[in-house]
Amino acid sequence: MAEDSPTQAQQLARLLAQDPDCRVRLAPDGRAALAAVRAQPPDLVISDIAMPAMDGYALCRALKDDARLSAIPVLLFTRLTSLQDIVRSLEAGADGFVRKPYDGAQLRERVDRILRGRDAGDPARPLEVMADERRHIYELLVATHDQALRLNAELDTQRKDLARMVGSLGLLGTIAGALNEAASEADVARAALDHLLRMPALAGAAISTVAPDGAWCLLAQRGDAPDIGACLCAHGSALDDPASVCLPLLAGDRRLGLLHARARPDAFGEDERKLLDGVAQQVALALERARLYTRAEALVVERTQALHSERNRLSAVVETAGTLVLLADPEGRIVTFNRACEESLGWRADQALGRRCWEVVRGAEDPDVVRNLFTGLASDPPPQRLQGEWRTPDGRTRSIVWTHTLLRREDGSVEFVLATGIDVTELRGAEQRLHYASNYDAVTGLPNRDLLRERLRRMKAQARSDGRMLGFMLLRFGRMALIREALGPGAEQALLQEAAARLREVGAHDFVARFSEGAFALVLAGADAEELAAGARRVLAALSAPYAYEHEEFHLDPSIGIAIYPNDGVAYETLARGAETALRQAADGVGHRYAFYRPELNQDANDRFKLENGLRRALERGELELHYQPQIAVDGGAIASAEALLRWRHPERGFVPPSTFIPLAEETGLILEIGEWVLHQVCRQLDTWRRAGLPVVPVAVNLSAHQFTEQILGTVRRVLDDCGLDPGLLELELTESASMADAGKSFALLAQLKGMGIRLAIDDFGTGYSNLNYLKRFPVDRLKLDRSFVHELETDPDDLAIARAVIAMAHGLRLSVVAEGVETAGQLQLLAELGCDLVQGWLFSPAVPAAEFAAMLTAGQAARAAGGAPAQAPM
Repeated sequence: MAEDSPTQAQQLARLLAQDPDCRVRLAPDGRAALAAVRAQPPDLVISDIAMPAMDGYALCRALKDDARLSAIPVLLFTRLTSLQDIVRSLEAGADGFVRKPYDGAQLRERVDRILRGRDAGDPARPLEVMADERRHIYELLVATHDQALRLNAELDTQRKDLARMVGSLGLLGTIAGALNEAASEADVARAALDHLLRMPALAGAAISTVAPDGAWCLLAQRGDAPDIGACLCAHGSALDDPASVCLPLLAGDRRLGLLHARARPDAFGEDERKLLDGVAQQVALALERARLYTRAEALVVERTQALHSERNRLSAVVETAGTLVLLADPEGRIVTFNRACEESLGWRADQALGRRCWEVVRGAEDPDVVRNLFTGLASDPPPQRLQGEWRTPDGRTRSIVWTHTLLRREDGSVEFVLATGIDVTELRGAEQRLHYASNYDAVTGLPNRDLLRERLRRMKAQARSDGRMLGFMLLRFGRMALIREALGPGAEQALLQEAAARLREVGAHDFVARFSEGAFALVLAGADAEELAAGARRVLAALSAPYAYEHEEFHLDPSIGIAIYPNDGVAYETLARGAETALRQAADGVGHRYAFYRPELNQDANDRFKLENGLRRALERGELELHYQPQIAVDGGAIASAEALLRWRHPERGFVPPSTFIPLAEETGLILEIGEWVLHQVCRQLDTWRRAGLPVVPVAVNLSAHQFTEQILGTVRRVLDDCGLDPGLLELELTESASMADAGKSFALLAQLKGMGIRLAIDDFGTGYSNLNYLKRFPVDRLKLDRSFVHELETDPDDLAIARAVIAMAHGLRLSVVAEGVETAGQLQLLAELGCDLVQGWLFSPAVPAAEFAAMLTAGQAARAAGGAPAQAPM
């Protein structure tokens, strides 16, 4: 107990010592009391407020600021001179108050209640004690309020006397009553002004307050108020305007605000001025009371909430944390199951409590993983960390990382198993979404420049390892800006999305990304510049087709610039700059719409483009023609059939080799149009020979893999119908690789073609992917032994063995065999000995125009070179 009056200290010590369990230590001031408490902390501190060296407020603050001593209750003695005493005590952290003079019995009861609450094991006891102290604080507030009311009553009496002299008794009473009911500063200002303007002489008024930082705030204004700025500048001094007054609202020596008033129509009289002075005092008192009440209530609520928070902190953390918290006894029975567990594991707490852990937490792969953790818990503690997939009752799977802690008693035995878990299901989804947003373009869904840079780094390493080059390509649309200006950004976005979809489907690149607002980047690995150029052409072909938007078609005019790694640079920035430069060249030029960073490669691209354009016009100009090479029966030497071979007679280059223009036709898609033309021409020619009475023989036509789709059925049927030709005179040759690419699909197409009566052959047999299981099921008529096995037939035993095996196998499958590229009599002799059915090659005749082949049919024999020497191929 800290008390500077020895008499009062001894009197209070004797009073408390009546309890045999109570021992009292005395200190003459706050400083001595603080030292004694620090040396030996007591159960309760009682302190007077007014003391030398250190008063009660400072002592209380010092105790509450010390973490070791902050829990010790503190009672302060006070005479309750004003509300400020209570507020200062609460701010200092006091737990209760003793009013002087005090009642001895009541004081002993309060001390005994506080000490019992402190010693009780029930956590609710401190809360009950605090609640009693709070009620006591309110009693003190009410007493102080009553004292203020008595003061108000005295002031009201004085004002009533004055009011009677000026005829305003009713007004002051009304204002006083209204102010006593006002709970806040704003209510005080509004109530005062609402009643003050009933004064006949008053035209308008306003009330402003000042904050501790000096900022002014207008609380309320009524009527024709004076210039507030002038009032604030005057700070309560006289104004130049005799019809206005600005009165300070004072609480002691502190300025709370200003009352501004304007008279009507003349200046204020002495009586009005005195009345306003009284009103100003009344408003100031009401404002101060409102502030103190607000502060006191806030402090009381704060202290009460702090006590509640202390009691419920652990429970609140457990329930509101995103972490799963599960507490179980050594037998696995759940005693704590928080809200996060409910949300992640799919059980309500009332369902889970009391159940075994392994009934609630079930592994998706091993349902008994939790049961096994509790087996031999004391001798074999569970792993501290357990991560896995967990199944909820409704079948959902959650990804949870568990951490286990054993809570032990003093003797070391396990009392509880605490399991805390983090549900990372959404986190993994969020990580995936974040990764997508960081690495992919929101409009097109393509990778962005950051991912492009990273992927290019990997591709460069792979290219170095494989000895290949990379084409870094930038693609931009020449008409996109015009479309955006004409149709708006919505149209641009839709067209960019369509372009991105085409880029994904074309498959002519190893990686594609959105490079900038109007540009795409493509990276392609290739063996040489021509392979890269071919990829660029495939991309342009896919993007050059018209785009549909709101029932309209648009052409976007794509252009591509190509920089080659490592020839044009190694760094990402260098390649990007080179491709940008080449893109400008491509966009400024005409025709091929792609350009290399190095000019010499552009010449190759120009030549390729010119050849492509020439091939597109070849059909229209009649530059394509068919030659026919006879297939000779080994037994008898007669022409048994023929193969139609395509030739291109270019007006400037002459004959262009098929090895040059056929791959170009396949790459550009022209092969479909050209292939249908070939079928038409062959069927018309056969019909012409038939009508002329020639001994026609079946003619074989090569099918490209691009033609070998379901559309070929309609094409062949239409050609046969147009010409009225016997289907048995048409033979279709399909390469081994094309037929085996999709064996199931090939079987269905071949069966339907065979059903039309068409003859079928497998070309280049032995050079591709051979699957004899499929071959035996294919409805084909013959195999063509590739010229690569015939060329060295006389000198290479391996080629001879392969030819023998192919012929024997074909005959075993009831197929005939045609050997290609027969050029010598020796080759012919060996093939005859092996049982080959048909041969074709320069030993008999090169491919010749239709008129020459008709002459052969008329003569009924194959043309042979003199002495068996092969003729020279025409250039």
